[in-house]
Amino acid sequence: MKIKKLGVQNFRNHEATELELDQVNFFVGHNNAGKTTLLAALEWALTGHCLWTDRAGRGSAELICRGQKQAAVSLEVEGLGSILRSMPPNSLRVGKLTGQEAQASILNSLRTDEERLQIALNASAFLAMPPSEQRAFLFGAFGLACTAETVAQKLAAWLKATGHSEEKATALARQAKGYYPANLTGGPEVLEVMEKRAKDLRKELKRDKQRAEAALAELSEGALLETPAYEQVEELKGQLAQLRQHREELLNAAGDRNLPARRQALNHKISVLDQKLQTVQDKAAGIIAGLQGLPAQDNTTNEGSYSQREKDIRGAIESLNNQMASLKGEAANLQNRMEIVTSAAKALASADRRCPLAPEHIQCGMSKTQVEEILQRLNQEYRAAQESLKDIQGQVAGLLAEINQAGEELAQLKENQAAEREQAKQRLLLQGELNTHQLLIKQLTSEREALAQELASLPEPEAAPEGLELELQALVEQMQEVEGKLVQAGERVALARRQEELKGEATTLTAEVADMEILVKALGPDGLRRDLLAGILGDFLGRVNDRLGRLTGGAYQLGLGKDMSLLCRANGGPLLPLKLLSKSEQLRVGIAIQEALSHAVGLSFLAIDEADMLDQENRDLLTGMLLDIAEEYDQVLVFTTVGDVKPENPGIARVKLFWVEEGKVSAV
Repeated sequence: MKIKKLGVQNFRNHEATELELDQVNFFVGHNNAGKTTLLAALEWALTGHCLWTDRAGRGSAELICRGQKQAAVSLEVEGLGSILRSMPPNSLRVGKLTGQEAQASILNSLRTDEERLQIALNASAFLAMPPSEQRAFLFGAFGLACTAETVAQKLAAWLKATGHSEEKATALARQAKGYYPANLTGGPEVLEVMEKRAKDLRKELKRDKQRAEAALAELSEGALLETPAYEQVEELKGQLAQLRQHREELLNAAGDRNLPARRQALNHKISVLDQKLQTVQDKAAGIIAGLQGLPAQDNTTNEGSYSQREKDIRGAIESLNNQMASLKGEAANLQNRMEIVTSAAKALASADRRCPLAPEHIQCGMSKTQVEEILQRLNQEYRAAQESLKDIQGQVAGLLAEINQAGEELAQLKENQAAEREQAKQRLLLQGELNTHQLLIKQLTSEREALAQELASLPEPEAAPEGLELELQALVEQMQEVEGKLVQAGERVALARRQEELKGEATTLTAEVADMEILVKALGPDGLRRDLLAGILGDFLGRVNDRLGRLTGGAYQLGLGKDMSLLCRANGGPLLPLKLLSKSEQLRVGIAIQEALSHAVGLSFLAIDEADMLDQENRDLLTGMLLDIAEEYDQVLVFTTVGDVKPENPGIARVKLFWVEEGKVSAV
C-alpha cells in the first residue's frame, strides 16, 4: 500500500492539512503538535475507527475540531484511487462506491483485513492482544484455517508420528472429527473446541469407570470370593440326584404307604422356593420401578442431532444479531436526521431574522408566512422520523427478546443433553442388575415347576410300614441341605457372572479413558496445535529476530513458550513474557513483529508512532534499519517528538521530513 496524498480537514487540531508523501516519511515535532493525529486520521479513513474511537467507530463525533461542524480525511492510494471519509454523518466514498461496498473495496484492494491493517498502522496493537488472540491472529495471518476434516487428517498424522499405531491414530482422529460441526472453517478455536469436548468426555468416562469399579468392589467382598467352580455345582447336582433316586427306591419298596412323607417333603421344598422366589421378585420389581422412573429413552436423539440443533440455534442468534445491528444503524440515521431537522427549525425560528445559510451577511428574505410553512413541514418531518424511530426501537426490543429466548433454548438444549447421558448410564446399570435377578427368577421358577409336577404325579397315600417314615424324613432333610447348598452356589455363580461383566466394563472404560487422555494431549497447547504453529513460524521468527537484532544491537531475541505465546530474551537471559519488558523494549519488539507480520501478509506498509520513546542511540538504530529495508516496502511512516531545535532534511532520495506544529504540517 502506498499513499500518494493525505488530506485532513477539521480533524482534532488539524484544520486544513494537505501532504504529498514519499516512500519513507518522518514526521517530527513537539509533544501534542498533532503527529499521532495524522496516523489516527489515516487509520480512521481506511477503517472507520482509530485510537480515540471503539471498534465500531463510536466516538467519531469527538474528533471534529472545536467550533467546526464537519470533518473529513481524504487519501490518494496507488492502485486504488481516491478515498474520502467524512462526518457527520459518517460516510465513506471510494471512487464511485459508498458505504460497505467502499469499505470492502479498500480491504480487497489491499488484500488484507481490518485487524492486519490496524497492526500495520500501530506497532503496539499486536502486543496489546491477549496471548490467545495473538495465537489466533498468527493462525489467520499464516493461513492456518481449519475444519473438522482437516484437523482429523493432521491429527492422525501427528498421532502416528508420536508413536501410536496407524489403527489407533485413525480411530482417534475419526472420533475427534465429530467434536466440531462439519464444513465450518475456523482458526485455533477449532482445536480449542475439540480439546474442550475431549476433556468433557474424559471426565464422563472417568466417572463411569469409578462407578463400575465401586460396584465391582462391592461384589468382590465376602462369600463371592469363594465362588464355586462349575465342577462343584455339578457335584452338588449329582448328590441331589442320588438322594432323589434313593428316595424313589424307598418309596417303591414301601409302596403308596409312604406318600404322605413325600408330599410333606415336596410341599416344604416348594414353600422354601416360594419364599426365595418372592424375595428375588421383590428386588426385581424395585429395579423395574427404578427403570420406569427414568424418562423414556429417545432413540432418535444422538450427538449429531444435538450438534445440529446447537448449530441451528447459534445461526439463528447470529441472524438476529445481524438484524438488530441493521436496525440500530437505521435508528442512528433517523436520530441524525432528527438532529438536522431540529437544527434547521431552530435557525428558522430565530428572532434576529438572519439568513440561516449566511447569517453574517444576508438578511432573511422569506416572509413570516413562508417561514411558518417551512417550520410546519420540518415539524411534520420530525414527527414522522420520531414515529419511525419508535417503531425501530420496538423491533429492536422484539429482537432482543428473541435473542434471549434463543439463548435460553440453547442452555436448555445443553441441560437436556447432559441429563439424557446421565439417565442412559443409570438405565444401563439398573438393566444389568435386573438381568442378574431375572436369571435367578428363571432358575427358581424352573425348580419349583419340577417339584410341583412331581407332587401332582403322586398317587393317594396309604399307611406306611413301621420305621420307613423316619428313614424317609432323614432322607428329606439331607436332600433339603444339599438343595440349599445348590441354591446358594447358583446365586454365587450368577453374581460371579455379574462380576465378570463389571470387570469387562471397567477394562473397556479404562481403555477409553486412556484414549481420551491421548486425544486431550494431542489437541492441547503442547500437541498438534503447537506443532502446526511452530512448523510455520520458523521464517517468521527468523525475520523478527533479524529486525530485533538490528534495533537492539543483537541484545534481544524472540522465542516461543510452551503455550505458543511470544517470549523475549534480553542479553542471553531467560525468556520472559513481553508484558514484563519496559515501554522502550516493548516498542522495539512491537516494531520487529509489526514489520515481519506486514511482510508476511503482503501489505508492504509500515507506520511507527512514539519513536521518541527511544533514546538517541536506539533512534539511530531504528533509522538505519528502516533505510536498509525501505526498498522492501511501498511506504514507511515514522512519527517522533524532538526537542526545541528544528531538524534539517538529510537529503536522502525518496525520504521526506515533515515538521508538525500546532496542527500544521510543512515539509522540511
